[in-house]
Amino acid sequence: MGLLDDAVTVLDERGVLEPLGDLIRQVYRRAAERHEPELGDDAMSFGTTVWRNLTNLGKATFDGVDGVRVRLEDNSLEIVCAGYVVRLYSLQGGIESIRWEGSEARLGGAVENSRDGQLAFDDEEQFPEVFAGVLPPKRHIRIAHTGDITTGEAIAYLGLPRDNRDGGSPWFEVKVWFGEPTTVGTPLPIVGDPAELPVQRHDELPIPELAIETLRPGSASGPTAGRVVGRLA
Repeated sequence: MGLLDDAVTVLDERGVLEPLGDLIRQVYRRAAERHEPELGDDAMSFGTTVWRNLTNLGKATFDGVDGVRVRLEDNSLEIVCAGYVVRLYSLQGGIESIRWEGSEARLGGAVENSRDGQLAFDDEEQFPEVFAGVLPPKRHIRIAHTGDITTGEAIAYLGLPRDNRDGGSPWFEVKVWFGEPTTVGTPLPIVGDPAELPVQRHDELPIPELAIETLRPGSASGPTAGRVVGRLA
């Protein structure tokens, strides 16, 4: 078996994957049932509903489960079990189109997975037992999910993220977890923590170019007569 199969086996045995998969399917189905374009709903509102429902209900699902630690990291659901760190991300386009550079939190797992000779103990915050054991060689697992606004049909992938800032695939291994890759309909937009979304700063706005003209004497009256003035090009 490969490293991804090893991770799936462990997480399945610990009771993580089945309830998580059920939750993803339920959230998409309910979001589609409540989606009403005539009342102003659109792809972004659909995606935001899915994201927030998965985050809040996911935490409630795994809170208090033996051997599983769940927390909200950067307003996103993170599940830690048997040394593995599972996080969910929405997907737009093909599975190879996903990007990890959107934020430090997104990129961190891919970078750690890509380090050679990775042997470490988990931090005390995640494993208060202190030194819970040697971590899996590639401990970060990512679930990429999307769905159909009309039908509520969901699809999810399981994969080991890879740091591909220098090129290549964003995955070491990835496979379909459930659903049909040929799902049709309006795709889910990329949504997530608003802090991770690009925001244009006022000091980055372009400066308008000015066309400089000189008013000849007698061509204008008033306080600007004979002065050099500028106007927007």
